[in-house]
Amino acid sequence: MKDELKELRNKIDAVDEGILGLLEERGQLTRKVGEVKSKKGLNVYDPVREQEILNRLTAKTNLPAEFVRNLFKEIIEFCRLDEKNKTAHASSTPKTASQTKAARRVAVLGPQGTFSESAAKLLYPKSNLEFQKDISEVFSFAEDGKGAGVVALENSLEGSVPKNMDALLTHKVYITGELTLDIRMCLMARKDAKKIEAILSHPHALAQCGDYLKKHYPNAKIQPTDSTTAAAKEAGKHNNWAAIAPMVAAKTYGLKILDENIQDDVSQTRFITIDNKPTIGNKTSILFTLKDKAGALHHVLGLFSDKNINLTKIESRPSRRRLGEYLFFLDFEKGPLTTKEVEALLEAVKSETTFFKKLGSY
Repeated sequence: MKDELKELRNKIDAVDEGILGLLEERGQLTRKVGEVKSKKGLNVYDPVREQEILNRLTAKTNLPAEFVRNLFKEIIEFCRLDEKNKTAHASSTPKTASQTKAARRVAVLGPQGTFSESAAKLLYPKSNLEFQKDISEVFSFAEDGKGAGVVALENSLEGSVPKNMDALLTHKVYITGELTLDIRMCLMARKDAKKIEAILSHPHALAQCGDYLKKHYPNAKIQPTDSTTAAAKEAGKHNNWAAIAPMVAAKTYGLKILDENIQDDVSQTRFITIDNKPTIGNKTSILFTLKDKAGALHHVLGLFSDKNINLTKIESRPSRRRLGEYLFFLDFEKGPLTTKEVEALLEAVKSETTFFKKLGSY
């Protein structure tokens, strides 16, 4: 019996070592992909390709689809970050704030246990984080030159974060880097919780879990909070309250996980790093308002099309200055264009606007 058990364990050990070897090989391949993308001026993150991988793998196995999807999300995210960091070190172009690993002061929206904290630790692994009470304090921290800031910009389900988009307009800061993070929501409560009467979380988190809440907790009172971890902290004070928050928040505030991955769909949030000094990179973000004339937007977009420029985001919002005037937020990848050619393009765009601000290249 002992010999049989030992033989089986040896086989398991061999399989485990084989898995490690394959993971290392995958990492080497993704780094090579990163080098090719860097030469061609392409973005490291390709959500369409990632979704194709997950769909293909879940269709090829008898293992539970959710397990396979979560496992490979972790593998893909690690390889993507490794690809990005290795490509940044190999490149001769200036590094963005998020690509350098030098320790520095970094501000994030508190309290501890937020997705912003997780993103900041990935972007600045050697830095101590300074938690701020309000998002405006994060922007002021960066604007005043105290250090960098990390803030959420948009979510794949809920769209842009209005308050943070507004802050980019009013504060003198630059976007210096970005990171896309998979968002996995957990329901948590005190260990002595029995019947859940109220569920707290940030409005975006509540919206992302709307169908789940209707199905499993139709009678619970839904209460919005300033952040997911503020919800976890508050839920810890009541034995019949629960919070929707990151898994790390349960450990931080001594709560029990009632359910995991409760978001209604695959959810990702784009985080940006901000600083009071600009950087140079492949992607550029701008915002502008247009002159009041026929075909104004069509003409501006044509300036990018003529240069074969890939627009990765375009969004309009009321300018709040006058009725009918809209602010346009636009991201684009410069591709083969030189920095000088990009600046000439931006000058051409600027001539067609009544307000223009370059948010940063990174």
